Amino acid sequence: MNPTSLVRAAALALILHSGVAAASPLMDLRAGDLLAMAPELRKALALNANQQLLWQQSEARTRAILRERQGRRERLQAQATALAQDPGAELRTLGTAADAEAQASVAEDKALREQWLLLNDALDDRQRTQVLRFLADQLERVRDGGPARGEEGGKREGGREGGPGGPGGGRGRPGGG
Repeated sequence: MNPTSLVRAAALALILHSGVAAASPLMDLRAGDLLAMAPELRKALALNANQQLLWQQSEARTRAILRERQGRRERLQAQATALAQDPGAELRTLGTAADAEAQASVAEDKALREQWLLLNDALDDRQRTQVLRFLADQLERVRDGGPARGEEGGKREGGREGGPGGPGGGRGRPGGG
């Protein structure tokens, strides 16, 4: 790799990863990770028919948004790769595209939170307590540096489901019920 390409690659890395260092543990929870754990939580919640419908809608919308986001990011990656090959390329073009992706992701994250909060509003007190216990477990796993359930070998977006002690289990927490 020649020095010019190396400088471009370093600049590209800074542009695409800006803001990552400031991420807090809550922000380390990813929709794909939580979605991978959703079946066990859904089972533990023992949803009624209306709640089941809301859950299905929330899950379907989440999957659609994540697919769309993955496609955009793949296109951005292809644009970055092509840009890195062009000796006369302007990095600002890529910076603008990265900013647009970041803004789209923020809007999607907000929409996803609202969708799942609608479902949460339909839960009874016992179910809400279970959800909070599940969230507390995930935050503790992130804080402790261990992989969240749904990760395997540090890989995100898939992997195994479950963990020690079942829903809410592990790290000294009782299993769900």
